[in-house]
Amino acid sequence: MPCVLVCPWLHPPFPTLSAQQINPKAELCLFSKKSSLPSTKSASSLIRKYHNSIPKSVSFTADNAVISLPEEQEQTPDFDVKGSGLRVQHLAERVRAIPHPERLELVNLIQKDGGFKTIDDFNDMLMAVVMTDEPELALKLFDEMPVYGLLPDCWTYSIMIRCHCKKNDPVEARRVADHMFDNGFRPNAVTLTILINSFCRRGRMQMAFQVVEMMGWIGCKPTVQTYNCLLKGLCYVGKVEEAYDMLMTMKNNGDDPDIYSYTTVMDGFCKVGRSDEAMELFNEAVDMGMTPNQVTYNTLFDGYCKEGKPRKGIKLLKQMKERGCKPDYISYSTLLHGLLKWGKIIAAFWVYGEMVDVGFKVDERMMNTLLRGMCRKSWTDRGLLRCIYPVLEKMKTWAYAIYPNTYCVIIHTFCVGNEIDMALVILHEMVENGYFPRMITINRIIRALCKQGKINEALSVLVLVYEMSRNPSKVSFNLLIDEFTRQGNLLGAYNVFGAALKQGLILQMKPSLV
Repeated sequence: MPCVLVCPWLHPPFPTLSAQQINPKAELCLFSKKSSLPSTKSASSLIRKYHNSIPKSVSFTADNAVISLPEEQEQTPDFDVKGSGLRVQHLAERVRAIPHPERLELVNLIQKDGGFKTIDDFNDMLMAVVMTDEPELALKLFDEMPVYGLLPDCWTYSIMIRCHCKKNDPVEARRVADHMFDNGFRPNAVTLTILINSFCRRGRMQMAFQVVEMMGWIGCKPTVQTYNCLLKGLCYVGKVEEAYDMLMTMKNNGDDPDIYSYTTVMDGFCKVGRSDEAMELFNEAVDMGMTPNQVTYNTLFDGYCKEGKPRKGIKLLKQMKERGCKPDYISYSTLLHGLLKWGKIIAAFWVYGEMVDVGFKVDERMMNTLLRGMCRKSWTDRGLLRCIYPVLEKMKTWAYAIYPNTYCVIIHTFCVGNEIDMALVILHEMVENGYFPRMITINRIIRALCKQGKINEALSVLVLVYEMSRNPSKVSFNLLIDEFTRQGNLLGAYNVFGAALKQGLILQMKPSLV
């Protein structure tokens, strides 16, 4: 059984591409002896220092491509582009097919099957395991290398660096990189960028910049992705000014920052309440010919909404569509949340309508917030009253729960708008869904019904209170007694008075005709 399981993995039915066919990128190792790591410098000064430190004997092509390496040193391929990429993908699919608890036995199965014949076979399997998010299995496989009589090469170390980064352990990944140097290998820009990004995501910027300095020592040119990781890390730890300086240094040194570079610094500005400066960066990026994407716009939406400027977000949304960038769910949701937070209900209702028109569903909590906001706004803007019920129906269509406090506000709103019949409908619907309103809501309905002379309907509300095993308040009885008395129905007034006495309630006065 082990042979049937494992052998096809190591020898899939398609040919393996050679390294010469792929022509992978590589960088030249300029130093065979490591130096001690320097302390972290200012971001912008570090870039300037790096540009001045590239030895003149090294020349990079426009796409940072190939430099000849000594014959004894193996080229380091791009981490995601390997000659046997199709084979690795095939192996990864086979690993995923194994039930999770049984995957750790994979190493034992491979040993029983005779192990690996070449380091390329081993690397392909190691990479496949890392791709399937099994770092522990990858570590176990790496530890078993001596059993197969194999020594790690540059590609092996690069895979293990990514493995530790995926485990969120950049310190251990750095140790692997150091061990890689000790054995005469040098990682390429892609591998080192993965390591830098792992440090940045944990806010360990000093360690990240030390890796950047290391890249300068070995003549490995940082890519725009490398700088983007640093920009995001600086903003993450609150050093927005340093991130901005780095961005400007990139621009002035010809490192060609991309839209992600600008978006990252814009996000940093927005998070500290400086959205207007973020907008200036946005305009600068557009003037440079960059095309803002959804993430760029969403960053500004979030910033404006946090600062209480959601109307600027509305203007930006229209501009976004005019430039051919289609708003996504996050765009609309961010705007809608900000408009509701700052009480811009009419604009929020407009955004909601547009979301529905393009096929997005507003989440349940936000729909309840929108509905309550519309209700309160309709107390002064009666034109909004007719829009409340369609929103309520849309929530039912989406099978959303309507919160008890939302029901209460809706009932109050229909009472204020003299839509008493609708208030009664919503009350019964609320009860059917297992909720019962507070007595203040019950009294509002009774008062509104009495005001319109609908004493029987008002009395039915009091009966409903009894049926739900609740205790009516004095206000409920007084409202009914006053209306019966006003209509000249003294018998009805005394019946309600007697019901109050049975509940132990002492009313202010007995009913009597004036």
